[in-house]
This record gives sequence, C-alpha cells and structure tokens, in this order.
Amino acid sequence: MKTFKLVAGFAAVGIVVTLLLGNTCMFVVHERDQVVVTRLNKPVHVIVGNRTQEQFEVLKTEILQAARRTGEGADKLRISMGAGLYFKAPFTDTVEHFPDVLMTYDVEEEAVVLADKKTLVVDNFARWKIENPLLFRISVRTITGANGALDDVIYSAVREELGRNDLTEVIRSTNANVETGQTTSAENPEALEDENTMRETIALGREKIMNAVTTRANARTRSQYGIRVVDVRIKRADLLPENFQAVFGRMSAERSRISRGYRSEGQKQADIIMGETDRQVQVIHANAEREAAMLRGQADAEAIRIFAETFNSNPELYSFVRSLEVIEESTPPGTEAILGANSGLFRLINQGASIYRTN
Repeated sequence: MKTFKLVAGFAAVGIVVTLLLGNTCMFVVHERDQVVVTRLNKPVHVIVGNRTQEQFEVLKTEILQAARRTGEGADKLRISMGAGLYFKAPFTDTVEHFPDVLMTYDVEEEAVVLADKKTLVVDNFARWKIENPLLFRISVRTITGANGALDDVIYSAVREELGRNDLTEVIRSTNANVETGQTTSAENPEALEDENTMRETIALGREKIMNAVTTRANARTRSQYGIRVVDVRIKRADLLPENFQAVFGRMSAERSRISRGYRSEGQKQADIIMGETDRQVQVIHANAEREAAMLRGQADAEAIRIFAETFNSNPELYSFVRSLEVIEESTPPGTEAILGANSGLFRLINQGASIYRTN
C-alpha cells in the first residue's frame, strides 16, 4: 500500500513537472494569430498567418530585410507560416502574439484645402492589418501605437491627393447625368456630348482619388511599420460655412446652364419639326396643284374634243352657239333690248331658229 502511494505521488509530480515544462517549452498559434518569438529580446522566430506560397515568399523577404535594416540578427531568424503547436526554449524565449485580422481605425476629421481653394472638412476611416509582425513589433509594437502612426500617414495622404483635385472630383464618382441617368462612356457618345455641353465632367472621381490615397498610405505604412492599409474611405465631407454661398451659387449656375441647354435642345427640335411640317405642306400643295393642272388640262382637252366634234357635225349650229356665247359675255346682266326686224342680231336669231328646225 505504501509502495502504491509512493508511485502515485511520483506520477503526480511527474505530471506537474511535464505540464510546467510543456508550458515553458511549447506554445500554440491560433488561426488568427501571428507570433514573434524573442530570445533575450532578440527575435529568433516569426510565425505569420496563412497565405499563398507566393505571398509568403514575398513577406519572408520583407521580414528578413527589416531584420537586417534594424540589426535584429537576420541570419539566425526562422520564419514559419500557419497555426499549430510550436516549441521554444524554456525560460529564455518570450512569445508575443499579434492579431492577423482586419482592423478599422476611425481617423480624426481634418480640414483639407482643395485645388479650387475650397476648404473641406473630411471625416474618414481606414481598414488595415498587420502584414509584417516583426517590423510592427520593432516600430509601433501595439495597436494604440499603430493607430497613432496611421493617423499621421493617412491624413498626409488624404491632404496630398485631395489637394490636387477640386470639389467636383472629390464629391462625385461618375459622369452620370442626374436628370437622365445616362453615363458618359465610349459606348454612349450622345451622353458624352450632352455631359460636355451641359455640366462639368470629372477626370478621376472620388473612387479613384481614394484608391490613390490608399496606395500612397500603404506604400509608407508597409515599409515603415509592417502595416498593410487595405482601403481608406470618406464617411462624411462638409464645407466650411463661408464656402456654402459660393458652392450654392455654382450649383445654381450649373442648373441654369442645364435648363438653358434643355430649352435650346427643345427649340432646336421644334424648329426641325416645323421645318419638316412646312416642307411636307409645300409638297402636298405642289402635288395638288400638279394634279389640278392635269385635270384642268384633261377637261380643256375634252371640251375642245367635244367642240371639234360638234363643229364637224354641224358647223352652222356651232357658229350660232358661239355667237350667242359672245353676245352673252358682252352684254351686262339684266340688260333688256328691243330688236328691229332689220337688225343683224334679229336675223342671227332667226337664222339659228331655222338651223334648229332643220336639225
């Protein structure tokens, strides 16, 4: 019984010693962790989160360059990737964990002077993550320190990129026509012509400007702090009160210009429609006149034919009828005449009567 108790005691002590040694000799890296292991404050092992092999090789080169540049002993530095159980030297090695997740920093709002001399108060935010844990540890060490570094870098990038553009470029993202919904593009030349004549167009727009801000900020933070800036975005942008009236006047002038353009286009279309209508009226009149002339010609020809047939069949009757028509045309309406027996007109009428009796 005493022997059993002695063995159990030794076993318990062995387990405790094993746990203690395991805790000092091993450590766990989780999926969203990155680790820097230091030995007497000198980095000996860097473990980064999961990446593609190509990304890992690039990052490995950057870590080694940072170690050489800061004199942290790059020759003895091991670099690994991925979560798991790792070993370390007991008592002399220290494990520092850094998050391998996307983080957001809300940048303090700042006043920025634009290219058109307007002052814009910009409130923006940045999303970032630790790309190089060794350089991060050497330069800023903590999340609080990283936020302070980001504040300076991002404000500088925002000021430089926005300062190259005017208010229209910063506020708008596309050349879309608010009134029609058309967007300027090579496939839509009519919209392009309309935009160029009726409102200001943009060369870059807010989206491309903020992408340039992100690129500029990331180039600096990655090389100096081991931080990758994923993107920088504007939450809110306000003009200073003294700029309101000027902007309102410009917007009013732009709307007036758009209105004049629409009225001009409407008048142009009205003139085209009226011109086409007048042309069609003239064509219709000309066709009607031509048809009327043709009908009159046909009627005259028919009348001449009838007169010719009548003359050929009875020349005396035709001559008598024509004489009566001449007398009718030359005598005013309502005229009463007394004819003598010897007058030419009386003889003509008698001659006509005899002709009718003969026929």
